Amino acid sequence: MVKDSTLELMKLSPRGLLILDAAKNLFYHKGFDETSLAMIINEAGGSRRSIYNEFGNKRGLLMAVVQRQVKVQSEILTLINRELDAKQALIQVCYKFVQGMLSADLMSLFRLVVQQVVKFPELGEMIYQKGPMAGVIPLVNYLTWLTDKKIIKIKNYHFSAQMLLEMAKGPLHTRSLLLPNQKVSNEEIMDQVTQAVDIFLNAHRM
Repeated sequence: MVKDSTLELMKLSPRGLLILDAAKNLFYHKGFDETSLAMIINEAGGSRRSIYNEFGNKRGLLMAVVQRQVKVQSEILTLINRELDAKQALIQVCYKFVQGMLSADLMSLFRLVVQQVVKFPELGEMIYQKGPMAGVIPLVNYLTWLTDKKIIKIKNYHFSAQMLLEMAKGPLHTRSLLLPNQKVSNEEIMDQVTQAVDIFLNAHRM
């Protein structure tokens, strides 16, 4: 039986964290189907009982790996600096967000999820609820604040926040997925993010 996908990662034992790290590395480099519990135990130590007690089974481990990565990426959006002007604040947070999205870990995660989401629909549901739905709340709150200060005008804050992030990651995300050997530079990220923020602000001017 798979444990609840809202697994509280902070409650994992030190052994559980080692198992989670080992599972992540093996899932990313070998694939979920090709990774056995024996391989994870060989990397992290412990036993099958350790895995069953903390994660339920290999599927539960996959959910925990994905949950942790989604949480790390979503936390970037809590770092919005309200002391900066709107353009610079949005560029700063979107730049960090896109850097995270294009990181080796997130690229590996995306490829892993695409392979498994048809078999495990709850995986996609968990990512959607914790990422696009709940993860953007800090950005939604910031856009609401900007509207209250009459800096921009927005009708649907959640939709607008999601669209800004989609524009920010833009074609560089697709390129990184399809052409993994073509490294994206920080200058390319900054250029794409700046253009996305300019388009966004121009579309929502008072």
